[in-house]
Amino acid sequence: MRKIKKNFNLILLLFFVHVSIFGLKKFTLDEKIFNNITVSYNKEKIYQKKDGKLKHLIKKQKEIEEIKDETLNIASYKNPDFFSDVIIDETSLNLTLVPVNEKILFSGVPIPKSKPFPSQAKYTKHVVLSVKSEKELHKRLKEIISDIYKKKEIFELISNDIDYKVQDNLKLSFSNFNGIETISQINIFKNSIHEINSRIDEYGNFVSQYVTAPTERKIIRHRVTVYNNISSSLQNVKLPKEIVKKFLNQFSFSVDFQRDINDGDILEILYEANYTKNKNLVGKPSLLYAAMSLSNQKIELFRYKLQNGKIDYFDSTGKSIRKSIMRTPISGARLSSRFGMRKHPILGYSKMHRGVDFAARRGTPIMAAGDGRISFSGRNGSYGKFIEIRHLNGFSTRYGHLHKFRNGIKKGVFVKQGDIIGYVGNTGRSTGPHLHYEVKHKNRIINPMTLKLPSRIEVKVSEMPNFYANISLTRERLATAPLNVTDKFVIKN
Repeated sequence: MRKIKKNFNLILLLFFVHVSIFGLKKFTLDEKIFNNITVSYNKEKIYQKKDGKLKHLIKKQKEIEEIKDETLNIASYKNPDFFSDVIIDETSLNLTLVPVNEKILFSGVPIPKSKPFPSQAKYTKHVVLSVKSEKELHKRLKEIISDIYKKKEIFELISNDIDYKVQDNLKLSFSNFNGIETISQINIFKNSIHEINSRIDEYGNFVSQYVTAPTERKIIRHRVTVYNNISSSLQNVKLPKEIVKKFLNQFSFSVDFQRDINDGDILEILYEANYTKNKNLVGKPSLLYAAMSLSNQKIELFRYKLQNGKIDYFDSTGKSIRKSIMRTPISGARLSSRFGMRKHPILGYSKMHRGVDFAARRGTPIMAAGDGRISFSGRNGSYGKFIEIRHLNGFSTRYGHLHKFRNGIKKGVFVKQGDIIGYVGNTGRSTGPHLHYEVKHKNRIINPMTLKLPSRIEVKVSEMPNFYANISLTRERLATAPLNVTDKFVIKN
């Protein structure tokens, strides 16, 4: 029995050996001697090594299938922004479908760029409130909201951003959810530029975002009658400071505010500006048109943008009102002493006054009368703190009795017309705060008030049709804009 069992195990072992050898032969391409075959994929010939010699064998179609070179074009790149849990077979990859511009999560879903803002619900009513304090806000919310926790959440949301100083600073919008009227949106007035818009999402939480406050663009026209002087007359009108400054600067090139303007002269101003619902000015206003109706002439200015992108002010013939040198490089000042012979207030005898004096408060800004380079900045004897600017064509302008210089103003610095160079003072030989202003041409002293220079810029002939169309549009706006008339007498302090 033991002998039969031993023979059976031997027969079973031989059977498995036979099956293994048979399978191995199939795996080695049905070759009888696998170790003696060397295959080259890049050649059509096969060599067999036998008895140390290489013999050429003719390739047979039945023995070995023809193997051809195949070039596989697979994209080779690495990008840390791409992640995926999908295994891709690159041999069957359609490269036209590979995403290149979005990040992929492990789930295969694109990452959202920002938190979604809830969509606008259908409102049942709106309540606009003017809340003046936190105490009043508590009281109003208590009247509207019964849920203590919801009231606390909304109070914290509103109190962090609301401006209590303005009217209509809070708007509550209600919607119907499951038969219950609930606050679905809150608009909070934060400042003149921004509002907070908060909407309730599907989970009952408020999601907030900044919203640019809605503005209204207005074209405003003013007509002012001059009494006493131009500065005090303009102060009586509710005009933006930028418009007053632009008006005075533009006319300072060709008008002597002390000699040319008399009581009863008419000023006209047309400007454009953005206002919020609370009548707060937003951004910078634009002066569209300005005019002076004087006793012997009328001067008009039109805002126009040239083809090169530069914006300037021109008269009706296309000549810029801007001259190479300003006659009055200071705004809102009074001409206290003219050019020529006078009795010196300190020395007591007659002496040639080689410039003009503008009386103004200490610290009033002084502008560069034209483009040029500073040739002197420092103390200069009786002039006190003094600045001299050299301009083109042999002109130079001089400024005396300054309180201080603007930062960065020193010899060699280039300044542009209208730049602030210093501030009115009382240094040197002076009886009070004022600006002494001189103009020289090739070492010859010139009266700044009688100085006549050509315009710096003119509209090209090719642009004149477009310029005339701009003038027509401005005159149409001037005729249709509501007129604000100011002829109240102004008492000079």
